[in-house]
Amino acid sequence: MDQERNVLDYIYVLVKWRRMIATSVLAVAVVTAGITLIVPERWTADTTVLPHEEELGRLEMSMLMNAAVPGNIGGLLGQSPPGERLVAILKSRTVLGAMVDRFDLIADYGSTNRDLAMETLAEKIETELGNGGTLRLQVEASSAQLAADLANALVVELDAVIGQQKKRLAGVDRAFLEARLAEVQGLIESKTERVQKLQDDYGIVDLETQTKAIVSVVQHIVQELTLKEVELAVAQGVLHPDHEDRLLLEMEVAELRRHLDQVAGEYGRQAGPQAEAAFAALGPPLQELPQLGIEFARLELELKMTEHTLTFLAAQLEDAKLRQAKPTASVQILDRATPPEFRSAPRRTLTVLAAAVLSLVFSVVMAFVGESLGRLSDRHQEKLEAIRALRSS
Repeated sequence: MDQERNVLDYIYVLVKWRRMIATSVLAVAVVTAGITLIVPERWTADTTVLPHEEELGRLEMSMLMNAAVPGNIGGLLGQSPPGERLVAILKSRTVLGAMVDRFDLIADYGSTNRDLAMETLAEKIETELGNGGTLRLQVEASSAQLAADLANALVVELDAVIGQQKKRLAGVDRAFLEARLAEVQGLIESKTERVQKLQDDYGIVDLETQTKAIVSVVQHIVQELTLKEVELAVAQGVLHPDHEDRLLLEMEVAELRRHLDQVAGEYGRQAGPQAEAAFAALGPPLQELPQLGIEFARLELELKMTEHTLTFLAAQLEDAKLRQAKPTASVQILDRATPPEFRSAPRRTLTVLAAAVLSLVFSVVMAFVGESLGRLSDRHQEKLEAIRALRSS
């Protein structure tokens, strides 16, 4: 019975105060609807792009080679993902300023100057990095078409700024590579002259072949010298010192020894011009071959390494010329922004419903508070009448 009485009491209060509750809810709903009609409409358009990691990586390397990097771009260097680098460029004054000027956002935002308009635009741009390296860009504007145009223009301007930076840095790379290429060409000429001088001084044509030839000549001379020394030893034992055959053998042995000394490195000491020229045609002396081989191999290695460097620099120079002439795109547009069909703010229906519900709850609470205060006044009135009755009796 008490529970039924409590429920009936609640229903009684709601019915008693129904006009106040309905009036409050209706008034709040109407006022809220009027406010939402006054609030400017906002529209949000979004686009999705994918950065080319190779192009941005090449841009970073170019920046590392160039000391004069703008402050708003230099922060890109490091280990940050390509998407974060794009966001940094997107929020730069260069890109934001271009959008403010192109779409006359100072008037649209009601800003007093260009800097405030850029700050407002930055607040209306939201970015989201996807798992696959994609970058989602959302832009809020006063109309659906303006929101779409802003989003698409931001992507185009982003790519243009990166392209201009790459083109400028490609020019810096080209100047550096051209200077370095000229320097390497000078080194090649110098090293080639050193190799040529070494060849001319020692008669080097093919060091390996000449070494084999000299060794073969030495072997032949040693064999001949050994045989003649044996024959001379026999002749010395049986022939008179003035004998013709003995003298001939002594002359042959002496001549073979001189030839052996000449091949081993004693040019010009005991031989005539003809013998010197004959042995010089074989190449450098045998005792100088090890040191000459090391020196010649070192010069050849330095020359080949310098030539490889020249080839690499020439390829890089052509690449820099190509990048300077026609920079490639740095971002790929996956989803182009289109005018949204529904505004993002204000959400009139949701706002009015929320205000009506809150007003209903508040009105019901106030109804029960008013009913409680009324009942308290009735009890106080009964007590006052009882006191008056006692005083009159």
